[in-house]
Amino acid sequence: MSEVEPYLSEEQKRLRALARDFAREEIAPLTTRMEEAGTHVDRIIPALLAKQGWTGVLIPQEPYRGMGAGHVAKMLLIQELSYWSGTAGAILQASLIPALALQVLGSPEQRAQWLPQIAAGLWTTIAVTEPDAGSDILGMTSVAVPQSDGSWVLNGHKCFIGNSHIAGLHLVVVRTDKPGSRDKRGLSAFLVEADRDGVTLRLSNHVGLRGFSAGMLLLDNVRVPAANLLGAEGQGMAAAYGASVVCGRPNLAAVALGLHQRLFDDTVRFVTTRPRRGGHLSDNPVVRNRVAEIHHELITSELAVYHASALLDRSVPCDTALLHAKLTAKRAAEAAAQQAADLFGGYATRTDYPFARLDRDIRHIAAPAGPDDIQLHHLGKATLSGERNQWSQLFSAPSTTQATSVA
Repeated sequence: MSEVEPYLSEEQKRLRALARDFAREEIAPLTTRMEEAGTHVDRIIPALLAKQGWTGVLIPQEPYRGMGAGHVAKMLLIQELSYWSGTAGAILQASLIPALALQVLGSPEQRAQWLPQIAAGLWTTIAVTEPDAGSDILGMTSVAVPQSDGSWVLNGHKCFIGNSHIAGLHLVVVRTDKPGSRDKRGLSAFLVEADRDGVTLRLSNHVGLRGFSAGMLLLDNVRVPAANLLGAEGQGMAAAYGASVVCGRPNLAAVALGLHQRLFDDTVRFVTTRPRRGGHLSDNPVVRNRVAEIHHELITSELAVYHASALLDRSVPCDTALLHAKLTAKRAAEAAAQQAADLFGGYATRTDYPFARLDRDIRHIAAPAGPDDIQLHHLGKATLSGERNQWSQLFSAPSTTQATSVA
């Protein structure tokens, strides 16, 4: 039984069972084909997920026709999908981040226009990272210049854009003050339709998550109307960082948790059926200890992930819990992969075993929303400087105008 089972509502348990059956029956059969295809853009899984309505898991039922199911439900969906396919989990989680930013920062008109479309299966991206700036958001050089008719012209180069090639809408964060400035108030977010003139996509090769597009977005004199400015000018940091803390970090933790659970189950199955000296590999005390380590880390990860998500659903400020969840789940999955590799031995290198795929997919959890050092940096600041205004509090507040006040 899952460690969080006693804390789930009956509705959440039903959703998890639905997701588990769906992933096993609809997603699992696709993994071999995606692995063999290498780096490519899979469009079958996005269509299947959109049909389920899961792109609207956080979007209110009224008036936007979403599920309004909350963050714990979101994590259950991502975890169950990732168990069978890290790609499927990554696809779903990546578009939930910009959708939340739009839900929180968007004007009534923007929410009315876009949220029903997202709930119905419109895929979105959040485009923040740049080749030379990386995690240094304030170092971005992409710009938007206002025009005399009220429109804006965007130029820049974004990379590692989750769902880049399946999205119909990009949420792009650029600088709107003078070039070279590092003022956080000079960042703004824009909604850029994928079919606008000047928008170009390039697919990057990756070692894992085959079928998941995390490509480059090039903006060459892309003109957007004033209505495409997300919220107010200067709210780009809220879109980029707030959505990353509140949605991106726990989403990635859920992907890691699903992959970790699959590693554990496969490892138990392998060592308990592998013959050794008249018994099985699992009879060896060293093997049992290693399996126990994988399970211990899994329990720790699961509790961290769902604790943070439950706090979000209760509108409790919990930035540190969200940082902790990503750090814990990522480290736990990596440690599990190493333990499993030692137990599988040579079988860990064989393509007819799922281990190699799981191991490669886990590597993709580290960089998005910041590697371990970024999580530790912010956890250290919270520990030594005390809690300040938190994105988790502001993103759940009725008023979204406060979001610009977070340093």
